[in-house]
Amino acid sequence: MVSRQLVNEGVRIGDTLTVDRLGIRLKVLGTTGRSPYGHVPAAYLTTDAWREIRFTAPGSPTPAGALPRQYTAMALKAPAPAGAGTLAAADRRHHTRTVTLQSALTAAPGYEGERLTMTSIQTFLFLIAPLVVGAFFAVWTVQRTPELALQRALGASRRRLLGHTLAQAALVVSAGTAAGAALASAIGLLVGEQVPFSLPAPTLMANMVAVALAGLAGAALTLRRVTTVDPMTMLGAAR
Repeated sequence: MVSRQLVNEGVRIGDTLTVDRLGIRLKVLGTTGRSPYGHVPAAYLTTDAWREIRFTAPGSPTPAGALPRQYTAMALKAPAPAGAGTLAAADRRHHTRTVTLQSALTAAPGYEGERLTMTSIQTFLFLIAPLVVGAFFAVWTVQRTPELALQRALGASRRRLLGHTLAQAALVVSAGTAAGAALASAIGLLVGEQVPFSLPAPTLMANMVAVALAGLAGAALTLRRVTTVDPMTMLGAAR
């Protein structure tokens, strides 16, 4: 059973694949979902076929009965937490180690490094977002200072100016976040299976909320100028 990535590279059901140097021939019986290992397409074999590939030396075929019954890992479905004691006892008896699915993924080559890279990118994005939004609204507030001063001179309260500014900031940040999410989803549909891409709806919504809050936090840094605008500024400008 081969993953769809191999199908995209031209492998078809009924084809025969030969393991390099060993000459072991494997017939493709079907396909499954995207199942890469370290960004390399994966295939599913019987345990006997895997043992033959793993323990056969090039040029010296080993009879199937002589192959060691050893495995690098086994997937278990065990009841939790009732089965925890049974698994611990089995580990002591067979000198094995049972870990959770997440721990098994972490042990994959390059997994931790790639996860650290992506986490760092996300962290910097969440730090950059309030700076960019804050700089935008800082310039926007400076440009609107005469208008704000005029509104204050006409009797507008600081609370009203603050509310209007927050509403405008929320509108701009929300629109930008929605546009970015739509663009990311569209790019994901375009790339298809060419690159590893996964954007579940819960993850998308969580990131949209996080980016919007970070942007509003940056906009909040400029609110002090809105609340402290002096009505005399407008009067001085008219002289």
